[in-house]
Amino acid sequence: MTYALQLLSLCMNKFLLLIVAALGSVAACNRGEHSTGNSSSQSLRFQTIEPGTLVNKGDSVSLALHLPANASVDSIIYLVDNNPYQTLRDTTELWLKTNEMTMGSKGITANVYKDGAELSASTNIVVIAAEIPKQYGFSVVHTYPHDSHAYTQGLEFHEGFLYESTGQRGQSTLRKVELKTGKVVKKIDLPAKYFGEGMTFVDNRIIQLTWQEGVGFVYNKNTFEKEGEFPYQMSKEGWGLCYDGKRLIKSDGSNRLYFLNKDTYQEEGYIEVYNTKGPVDNLNELEYIDGKIYANIYYSDVIVLIDPSSGQVEAEINLIGLLPQKDVNEETNVLNGIAYDRQGKHLYVTGKNWDKLFELKLLKE
Repeated sequence: MTYALQLLSLCMNKFLLLIVAALGSVAACNRGEHSTGNSSSQSLRFQTIEPGTLVNKGDSVSLALHLPANASVDSIIYLVDNNPYQTLRDTTELWLKTNEMTMGSKGITANVYKDGAELSASTNIVVIAAEIPKQYGFSVVHTYPHDSHAYTQGLEFHEGFLYESTGQRGQSTLRKVELKTGKVVKKIDLPAKYFGEGMTFVDNRIIQLTWQEGVGFVYNKNTFEKEGEFPYQMSKEGWGLCYDGKRLIKSDGSNRLYFLNKDTYQEEGYIEVYNTKGPVDNLNELEYIDGKIYANIYYSDVIVLIDPSSGQVEAEINLIGLLPQKDVNEETNVLNGIAYDRQGKHLYVTGKNWDKLFELKLLKE
């Protein structure tokens, strides 16, 4: 055998050993092994559910444990995401109900107790939407002028005017705009280091996000005078923002929506957004309308309607063709900006650097 072949053979042998070791590690994780080295604990595992199994919201999942040989138990405590779910004493099988769960991965742990000793096994499921989203079309009710130099990041309708947050470093603004004319009647420029993002109203305040700077701004809604700022926490970026009357809802470009205290701006939880296929990422500009969260999907002509209690996508608005093809180019290829007139029930949308803003009527099946 040549030196080259010997070297190749040695490398292949090492590679095979690494694969065997890796498979052994994976098997150990799936068995829920304890680090105590107790041989009886090494065979405790979930036998009816594979880690990462997709489960439609509303379905029930059978959780059956495989116990060590000749083992008996006093009780089994099941936990979901480290929260107690149910205690069993006469059986090792549990039907886990998902109808009250939010979307996303749910860690499941079974703690088995016998004579003061404890064994544990863990797995997880991923809860996804149970129904295919409804599909909505649209018709254009009115077309209004829009500043084609406005890189739209946030849009709101408030007391007869549009309010808009625009992006790009050195060009980011907060502005008040006449709906019918597109005229900017009040504007402030953000310092050049900030990239403006989503914005919304809370009482007499305007809340505006920045993109990667990790900070949000608070303004007086009438004067645009800055009254304060706040840091981000778990959500590292700022994309979209809306207000449901009780809390702020913030996107960060992932499939998560974070809930912020309306007064302290502290994050107090989040939901993950899923449809029947899996997570819905790139959630961007947000608007809260009649109990649902409307969200632009970045680089998409689709707006999704989200149940804020679960994260399930309930409907999609297909806006392909809204901007005339002759106006579509590299600077205008992003739909972004949703505003709603709650008194008049008017829905407005636009996009980054669009010269038009559209009032839409949704066409529902």
